[in-house]
Amino acid sequence: MSYLHVQGHQSMTFDYRRNQAYYDALEKVITPDSVVLDLGSGAGIHGILAAKLGAKKVYLVEPQDIIAVANQIAQLNGFSDRIECLKGKIEEIDLPEKVDVIISVFTGNFLLEEDLLPSLFYARDKYLKPGGVLIPEGAVMEAVPVYAPEIYNANIAAWSQPHMEIDQSPGRTYASQAIYYRTSLSKAKYLAEPHDLLAMDFYQATSTYCQTQVNFTIKELGEEPGLCHGFAGWFRMQLGDTWLSTAPHEPALHWSPAFLPLDPPIEVTAGEEISFKLQRPPFGDWVWQVKTSKTQQLRSTFFSTPRTIKTIKKIAHDYQPQINEKGKAAMYVLSHSDGTFSIKELGHYVKKEYPQLFSSSEKAIDFVQNLVGSFS
Repeated sequence: MSYLHVQGHQSMTFDYRRNQAYYDALEKVITPDSVVLDLGSGAGIHGILAAKLGAKKVYLVEPQDIIAVANQIAQLNGFSDRIECLKGKIEEIDLPEKVDVIISVFTGNFLLEEDLLPSLFYARDKYLKPGGVLIPEGAVMEAVPVYAPEIYNANIAAWSQPHMEIDQSPGRTYASQAIYYRTSLSKAKYLAEPHDLLAMDFYQATSTYCQTQVNFTIKELGEEPGLCHGFAGWFRMQLGDTWLSTAPHEPALHWSPAFLPLDPPIEVTAGEEISFKLQRPPFGDWVWQVKTSKTQQLRSTFFSTPRTIKTIKKIAHDYQPQINEKGKAAMYVLSHSDGTFSIKELGHYVKKEYPQLFSSSEKAIDFVQNLVGSFS
């Protein structure tokens, strides 16, 4: 889902359960003297709620053009005198003052997925007044082994079933290394009690590095087969006195729980221990390792994406890159983007300079538009 479009913000804007929890937390801390930063504001609902509760000043900071919609909503609701909309990443702009409250929704699926928390830490260190408030103030990741044949069959085993009389089984290798979001785990059966994986205090945290190991004891299985298809993962976050959870059996939120598959599923028995190790560096891939007394598996989202040897070499830290023709064309455009030429003119010149790259003037202009959109 792209946050470039209004549709990408719709599920967040109308997530009543989440927004009510934010409102309740704000209601306890907002005063007529409060200066508030809504970080990654999107359409601005939480910052506007802060203004509605009487905050003196609210800064909405958002890198995408949805900030224009937030500005329209603020004006329409009569808050234009107290709400200021700023387009850009928090690292790229300068607030004119420190703030009493920072609101954020920088917890991605399974807490760390979107890698936005480092921006919250930056804003906290630079702009939060001593004694200021973070909403949310912390979060805890949780996981549990699950019996989940529906999601496993739909996303993993399906690749081994011929489709249109075509054997699609090579895709299973990659599918079994992925983490699945936006898919229902409501029918999944917990094979043990959930365990906390990682607790993060947003007032103190400086890194999002995840490396943890927990042991689960398989409970009495009843009539369910002793089969573990993978792990369900989620987080709960603290907003004032309230904890909001994205667990599979909680009411749905904008965030979704995660499914970390095993392939093949592993057999388990009551009383047996399963070791679960989870690791993810900031902006990196997830790695999960599962061990029992009989077997073990190691999975990583790195292997969920098909890559050639050439592609893998290019992401190695010791790779020495050499710019190609497309890179040279990009350098040509950027070096001539000095306010002298229009996009149409730059498209004409780059097509003339690199005719082998562009089959039409329209494609050259599109190339220029994408470049200048990022760097001007």
